[in-house]
Amino acid sequence: MMKRILAVCTVLSLQAEADMNHLRRLAPASENVALCTDNCETIVNSRQLPEVTYFPGDLTGGYRADLGLTLSKGLNGKRLTTGDKAVVLANGGVSSQLFHTHADGACTIPKSNGDGWYYVSNSEVRDEVVASSFTCGRRRQSNSEGIGNGGVGAIEFNAAGEVIGYERLLTRTSANCGGGLTYWGTWVSCEENDQSGRLYEVDPNTGYTQRIQAVDRGGNYESFAYDNQDPNVPARFFVTEDIANGALIRYTPAANAFTTGNNYDILNSPGGTFEYLVLNDNGTYSWSTDRGAGEQSAARYFPNTEGIDVFNRQMFFVSKATRNLIQVDLSGDTFSITSTLSGQFNLYPDQLGRILESSGGNNDVLYFCEDGGSNSDIHGRDASGKYFTIVEGTDFDTETTGLAFSPNAMFMYVAFQDPSAIFAFWRDDGLPFSGTVAGIKYH
Repeated sequence: MMKRILAVCTVLSLQAEADMNHLRRLAPASENVALCTDNCETIVNSRQLPEVTYFPGDLTGGYRADLGLTLSKGLNGKRLTTGDKAVVLANGGVSSQLFHTHADGACTIPKSNGDGWYYVSNSEVRDEVVASSFTCGRRRQSNSEGIGNGGVGAIEFNAAGEVIGYERLLTRTSANCGGGLTYWGTWVSCEENDQSGRLYEVDPNTGYTQRIQAVDRGGNYESFAYDNQDPNVPARFFVTEDIANGALIRYTPAANAFTTGNNYDILNSPGGTFEYLVLNDNGTYSWSTDRGAGEQSAARYFPNTEGIDVFNRQMFFVSKATRNLIQVDLSGDTFSITSTLSGQFNLYPDQLGRILESSGGNNDVLYFCEDGGSNSDIHGRDASGKYFTIVEGTDFDTETTGLAFSPNAMFMYVAFQDPSAIFAFWRDDGLPFSGTVAGIKYH
């Protein structure tokens, strides 16, 4: 019991420190600012800022019958929509298209006009593989790999976070599971569809959709991430595969793919190279052009990889089969493995999201969703390695997925896959999640 109390205190202390750092960044440097951290009174320009009332991990008295969820203290939320139903809009109307079923991996993308954002969500409906075509919101492309009712849809929000639209962007694909963002603001959707699985780039701002070249063959692809801080190349891209020997792929586009002036060409030009992660018993790693070596390493160290993220040359990904979080130092040659078996985190770690302090400080929180079974929840891991539960899926017996944060960090979104219910959460104290307004990524 004492260890549990200390863990909760550590989480609350880190959250309070993160909020204080955010308040410091809000205050103009030229103004007189008093920050009284000893008694938690913060005064900026003689006006008292909101008291921090959000305590992630404190689930006491947080059950909401209207949501079927138990929320951390100071967290609020609402259900936005459910699969096979029209999306209710802020103006009282409804969307012309029904929301997709089996919602899975997701992200948020700012609108190009600056007036809001999109919540871009996969549909993991699996279908028979036959020759046909896929359609993309405003385009049509040939696809001999499959036909299906999966794909990608996007909920549109205005700057106030109100729902103002919904549209299917990518259709006639199958088992769109996870994915990830590009650094130019598009979504890469991964098909987990055996030998027919491919990757598709989707841009909700333009309607562009295209199958990309970041994998060398069909597979059960799960998630996607990038590193654009490598001193040797403009960017590298990473893909995970959810099978027992699914190699972790590193794709490096050809140099001329970065020089066309069109970002869509980066992942859709010939001549790129494929390498595979190989971990060693001594805690070092290497990249090999031998897919077989990568598959052997995956089978031994990280079978069934799921979510992946990269920040400041550190790559994080999860192995569902071993229930481990693997951290790879991309600027060096070492890696570490830590267990996710802690507290209520007793199922399989799934999609991985990260709230990042814009300062790159020590208050980072890794957010996880659980895959399958009862009590599927949203969990966090703080900088000290402590795990805690943010939201408990009390009345749900399904996978939680689609974890994403609005660009201004004021809203957190998540999906319960069956019945494809999308929830939005916000803090009662009006502060952004983790006290930061920048650096939000979901993979």
